[in-house]
Amino acid sequence: MQWSPRRGDLRTNGAQQMILDKADVVVVGGGTVGISTAFFLASKGHDVVVAEAREVAFGASGRNMGFLHMHNRAAGFQLELARAGRALYDEFSELLGPSFEFQTNGAMTYFYTDEQRQVFKEFVDMRRGQGVGMELLDAEQAREAAPILSPDVIGATFSPEDGQIRTPKFVRSLAQESIRRGVRIRENTPALGLLKSRDAVKGVRTLYGDIPADRVVWCGGVWSTMLKAEGLDVPIRTERLGAIMMGEVEEQLDKILNGPLAVKQYSFYRDLPSYKDEYFTSPNEDSGHGIEHLEVVSKTENGNLFIGCPMDYPDQLDDRMPLGGLKMAIDALLEQFPNYRSLGVEGTWTGLIPATADAMPILDEVDALPGLVLATGHVFGNLAGPITGKLVSELISGDELSLPIDELALDRPALANADDVIRW
Repeated sequence: MQWSPRRGDLRTNGAQQMILDKADVVVVGGGTVGISTAFFLASKGHDVVVAEAREVAFGASGRNMGFLHMHNRAAGFQLELARAGRALYDEFSELLGPSFEFQTNGAMTYFYTDEQRQVFKEFVDMRRGQGVGMELLDAEQAREAAPILSPDVIGATFSPEDGQIRTPKFVRSLAQESIRRGVRIRENTPALGLLKSRDAVKGVRTLYGDIPADRVVWCGGVWSTMLKAEGLDVPIRTERLGAIMMGEVEEQLDKILNGPLAVKQYSFYRDLPSYKDEYFTSPNEDSGHGIEHLEVVSKTENGNLFIGCPMDYPDQLDDRMPLGGLKMAIDALLEQFPNYRSLGVEGTWTGLIPATADAMPILDEVDALPGLVLATGHVFGNLAGPITGKLVSELISGDELSLPIDELALDRPALANADDVIRW
């Protein structure tokens, strides 16, 4: 399969740039959202070109731990959107086979103190009342479900609805299927801006030529901020999450293990009666420099330990893991699992997440730029990304929408309320 772009003659005729390709729809961005959008559009018979600045799954889609976390999605439309996205993976598993390490064994959040236990009890009660499958496990039950846990753990929550994928494998596998359906994926082809005619969007300018199209779907994640040059201010903030791939371990682990520090990132935990910041803050964290730790451990299909996640808000689009974040994650791992002191580090990744004030994506036709559809702001992109692609395909095709998208509008009031630290 040929991924690299077919570069045309780069000479220009006056101000007219050469035509690189043409399509019904051009999708900007080759991550989960962009490839899902291209797949669903092609499945409906549209001629689609994807313009990706680097390679498929290069950005946040290739730099995350693949969680399909249902238990921490807020009640209401966010949970409805996540469930619709989660359901698509059963279909993708049938279509793509065992190509992306899809597992549905659930996730646990362990804890160490009675104060934490009370918060988690309130959380489980709340989630059950909202129709989310949750259990509160004692220490014996927790270690039976995850023998790898430290003896200091006194309990855990368990959500059987949660799952995990290897996101880059999923995106690349879906990209291959999209190509079989006629999609042309042009890697190493950065979008420079929009083609316009009489204030309507008519395609995309790229480094190697123009791609005229009837519609443009912008799935550029944090790089959606470049649309400011087109007069469109996209209200997202750059959030950086890190992950570290370690060597292989023998201990059994078939579930995602979240540590208690992760809960402070979620608004509905913070609103519980017993919640206090000091219960979920560690001396390992570097809050003075804006770095927090959303501790998590999982195991890949090959047996590698996968840990995370240092989190901060860089001023620039910098996808390098800060040393403070790397040290914090490793210190926390060795504090819980000192037997891993000699375990090798195989790689580190950081993904730049386009955070929105209400932790919901933006999916909207842009009135000020007719012909442009915005699909960005995916904080939980593994779940919301594929269903966004399906909704975009229905919107462009004029079909009935699987879900209403009013709550994803670009002009919704909730997007104006971003704080220095965005809690999901």
